[in-house]
Amino acid sequence: MNNAPDHFSHSYELKVDHRPTQKSDRIALRILYPGLLLGMALVILGVYEFFYGFPAKINIFGENVTDEPVYESLINPYFFDAVVTMVGLGIIISLIFSYIRYKKVALDDKGNVIVVHRPVFGEKKTYKDKIKNYEGVRLRIEFFQFGMLNKNKYIIELYHKNSFKTIPLYISTSGKYIRKKWEYYARMLNMPTLIMTDEGMVSRDIEDLNKSIKEMAEKWHLANQFDDRAPLPPTIAYVRKADKTVIKARKIRWDAYNLIMWFCIFVLGSAFIMALTSYLNQEQERNPWVLSGYAAGILFVLALVYSLFRKDKIVIKCEKIIIVHKFMLFSRKKDELRKDKIEAIDVTFNPATERYFVAIASDEKTLVFGKKLPIDDLRWVKKFLINEVIK
Repeated sequence: MNNAPDHFSHSYELKVDHRPTQKSDRIALRILYPGLLLGMALVILGVYEFFYGFPAKINIFGENVTDEPVYESLINPYFFDAVVTMVGLGIIISLIFSYIRYKKVALDDKGNVIVVHRPVFGEKKTYKDKIKNYEGVRLRIEFFQFGMLNKNKYIIELYHKNSFKTIPLYISTSGKYIRKKWEYYARMLNMPTLIMTDEGMVSRDIEDLNKSIKEMAEKWHLANQFDDRAPLPPTIAYVRKADKTVIKARKIRWDAYNLIMWFCIFVLGSAFIMALTSYLNQEQERNPWVLSGYAAGILFVLALVYSLFRKDKIVIKCEKIIIVHKFMLFSRKKDELRKDKIEAIDVTFNPATERYFVAIASDEKTLVFGKKLPIDDLRWVKKFLINEVIK
């Protein structure tokens, strides 16, 4: 569906205001070096523990432990150390392979795209094509693992029907002003903007890039597609008041993702409570660092509970749209956009969860709503919001 190629950088910018120009797309050194250090530390730790860790007669505090009772661990210590060593080696090898591969992207002054692709194994491949053979400048979001967290990678690329020929123009982990960057590249290359939605690939011409949804509706005499007689979707709560309209996403508690969350809360919560109870029952001086670690673990479990019970809602006022996070009786404004600044409202695909969400976008930022709602319900929200903006 997305026809999305692999790009290797996390921070990348191809200068197109003067040509010829070129830029290498490869893993950043600021990610490579810390990763190599982490992998090396795990290897050294695993190897040291494997050969020297067990015969010790004293513990790390210098206390004699030869007369202490010996407990059998659940996991064999030698097996655990071998696993730690293999994980470290895996990190090192994968990062080396990631750095070996690259794409050298160039635009010449004759309107050609030239790419030299160096794979991990095999010979370099070079291809060349005319810029005019490309479809446009596409914006998409890609998700990647960064430690324990999932992060967004915002990618602007010169899109070709053959995904192998699609080249990166700009890549960043910050979405601020990403739409303005997207429009900048479209103007510099004199090509339309492209984005993948639930209705397929949507194109917008250069002369319309700065127009709001209301201006576009007036220019093209677009018909309002919202039917106020259509039944309200089961996952949406809707309230209209004198000064505002509120759309709430009803929480879906028993889908696959929430069941996984419940399982994590139960397992982690039980483990922290049992470990903390056992530690507090021991007749020894309390170590503040250990207590801090337990506190951090409990806060993490509480954050999972907050995420599970948090509800999102859209507050529509006369001049702006506001995204609000609600937890039980407490509400917090997340972000807002003036209606006259909104340039697009789309149902957009999230490749990480293979679900859709409503994106309300301006040059400056993008508001997100309904990441767990069914696609048909999101389409209702999209039509409703467009109706509120253009009426």
